[in-house]
Amino acid sequence: MKITGLETYSLSAPLPQPVRTSTIAISQVSEVIVKLATDEGHVGLGEAHGPFLFQGAEGLRAVKKILDSITPLVVGRDPFETERIWQDLFALTYTSVRGIPPLARQQRVLVTAMSAIDIALWDLKGKAIGRPVHALLGGALRERVPAYVTGFYYRDGEKPDDVVREAASYVELGYRTLKVKVGGLTPEDDAARVGRIRRAVGKDVALMLDANQGWNLPTAIEAAKRCEAHDIFWLEDPMPWFDERRTLARLKEETSIPIAAGETEYTPFGLRTMVTEGLVDYLIIDSTWAGGLTTWRKAAVLAELYQIPMAAHHDPQIHVHAVAASPTGFILESFADASRDPLWFELFRERPQIVDGFMAVPDQPGLGLELRQETLEKYGVKLG
Repeated sequence: MKITGLETYSLSAPLPQPVRTSTIAISQVSEVIVKLATDEGHVGLGEAHGPFLFQGAEGLRAVKKILDSITPLVVGRDPFETERIWQDLFALTYTSVRGIPPLARQQRVLVTAMSAIDIALWDLKGKAIGRPVHALLGGALRERVPAYVTGFYYRDGEKPDDVVREAASYVELGYRTLKVKVGGLTPEDDAARVGRIRRAVGKDVALMLDANQGWNLPTAIEAAKRCEAHDIFWLEDPMPWFDERRTLARLKEETSIPIAAGETEYTPFGLRTMVTEGLVDYLIIDSTWAGGLTTWRKAAVLAELYQIPMAAHHDPQIHVHAVAASPTGFILESFADASRDPLWFELFRERPQIVDGFMAVPDQPGLGLELRQETLEKYGVKLG
């Protein structure tokens, strides 16, 4: 079986109301979809995201340009040579490959592009042999995977009761783990907001905090200490990427709240640092921008050896396979509000369901996903 074509779709969906984290206002969600066709009729589907895709058409255009340039390294290949293809594409971060010049100054965009290709390869392999992706990753170790819901973004005009109502809506849907955005207010005000949510859900619901790398070290220490009283399950991405090795180690010395990080890493080597230097209690990975499921597979071996639980960032429809097949696989991220991610709610013909805080492990070939053509047309971006 040989790959005969690579087709790209660029999607962007506006949000009905912008939402904010500690560092960015989100007014749209964007992603790149790759379809790989073969001479045997099988088609593989892959998705990619990336922080720069918040730029909309500009970010999508950058990824599309990279995909066009690296297509010769994919078309004509055997999709079962996933690792060889991954190595060729990753090598472009520092050297030329088969006549394609290095993309050293576009590393992040390149890794996003290769993420979609890699995920499509895993989907393609599963479809070719009639097995789900988790079987190719070693087999599911569990029949269902827990999922938390991310919410409590900052919104213009927010009133204290708004977060109480939001919390109640998630609990009513069956979620028992909620993630709350922090870092957009003062530590005192954030702690008060978290306290309102804790009182609304009671002691039997786990609360996670996500600062989206919006604090410096002193502020992170103060905020963590103020929130400790609210029985916090983890504190995620408290500080910026450029000094995480020092600041995460310092923060862990100052707080009893477990630390979760890793989603902003985009290579297996960055994830290795998180694990081997003891910087995290939970390792978060997003295969849609960190090099695909091949990167997850590499990290899963390391996480097992160091006994670090693995959590997925976004895209539970893909990561359910990875978490289910990983010895220390722990939990998925999800959205319960269609206004936060219209693509998740509209993109698939049969969207995997989260019931009572769990997603069942699929048994269909590949990823088990089929795109809705009308959604591709509705949110497709013409890049010229």
